Amino acid sequence: MTHDELWHSALSEIELGLTRANFITWFKHTAVADLRDGVVTLSVPNGFAKEWLQSKYHKFILRAVRNLNHEVKDIQYVIGQYKPLEEHRKRAGHDKRRALEVSVGIPQPADEEYSLRDVAIDPETNLNPRYTFENFIVGSFNELAHAATQSVIKNLGGAYNPLFIYGGVGLGKTHLIQAVGNEVLKQNPKRRVLYVPTERFMGEVVEALSSQGMGRLKERYRLSEANPGFVRPSAEVYSHPRGAPPVSL
Repeated sequence: MTHDELWHSALSEIELGLTRANFITWFKHTAVADLRDGVVTLSVPNGFAKEWLQSKYHKFILRAVRNLNHEVKDIQYVIGQYKPLEEHRKRAGHDKRRALEVSVGIPQPADEEYSLRDVAIDPETNLNPRYTFENFIVGSFNELAHAATQSVIKNLGGAYNPLFIYGGVGLGKTHLIQAVGNEVLKQNPKRRVLYVPTERFMGEVVEALSSQGMGRLKERYRLSEANPGFVRPSAEVYSHPRGAPPVSL
């Protein structure tokens, strides 16, 4: 995984826990400049962004990166737009990899540069369309959870409601629970599905309490037929308004 690919994937997870405005404000023009000895060096556009990311989002960023690379121990921040060295050599290597990928039928991105526009999070559902059952890797450590999600899809609101998935980092919890939401919409695009990270939900609750808008908040979540939601780094939960008692995994 290249530096750009690592940061691109991390941004996909980071965006789920932020409002669109905050995400654009603080993460636009950021990039991984280096990864060495377990330390990721993150390039940021100015000193204000550096200070804010360090004080407000450091743990959030570290968690997102560690979910993708377990060897990462810390994040450092440097000011200045990152520009790769020896671009022509990188381009040559990239062209070779691209030719190989095309030869085996791997879909290619329309744009070679990663940008915030490539982070294709659906603003209505908060789901990442890349998290599907088709590209989920099933192993001995997650096959039970995978089987349970298949039961959920076949009996929406009846089987494993809510479904609670618990496990260590990097085992596919986020991918699997979002795949449920994407599959529900694939089978019936008219379904109302919402993926909600804890940070965002708590922010909404606090805002609703301060503005006396709890009624509107409750109504919003009652309208969602399927609620894949992030509980904490080690657990995921899927719930449906109607159905059977909870079963934990």
